[in-house]
Amino acid sequence: MGEAGQGGGSGPVRRGPLVYGADAWVGPWLEGQIPGFRYDGAPTIGVIRGRELVAGLIYQHHNGIHCEMGIAALPGRQWADRTVLRGIFHYPFVELGCVCVTALVAASNLRSLNLCTKLGFEGEAVVRFAAPDQGDVLVLKLWRDKCGWI
Repeated sequence: MGEAGQGGGSGPVRRGPLVYGADAWVGPWLEGQIPGFRYDGAPTIGVIRGRELVAGLIYQHHNGIHCEMGIAALPGRQWADRTVLRGIFHYPFVELGCVCVTALVAASNLRSLNLCTKLGFEGEAVVRFAAPDQGDVLVLKLWRDKCGWI
């Protein structure tokens, strides 16, 4: 697959709809899509349809067995087919060796909550008054052995 976020000096690598190593493009794009998010240089994967970036993923705080995974997509755009889903979960579970990944989602973000639950994430905790809209943040977790995409 390619190393997400690790362009290795050779520049971005595109594999089908996925682009790896384009962190300088995908990171700032994510900042524009996720309220309160600031790109910290962590590895990203972009999803391209035609010539347009329609979704981006970031893998932060990897500690050897776990990372946080953030997802943003343009509303109304189709981006999550089987090829994309295999790629975005292959990276943390196979390449990074994570046992689980966590997604932090504002409780008011029903689209993201719906997506995460469809992808297999389960509720783990609630962080009160932590979202940019002053609402709660839900901590969702997906375990490697329960991930249907790898």
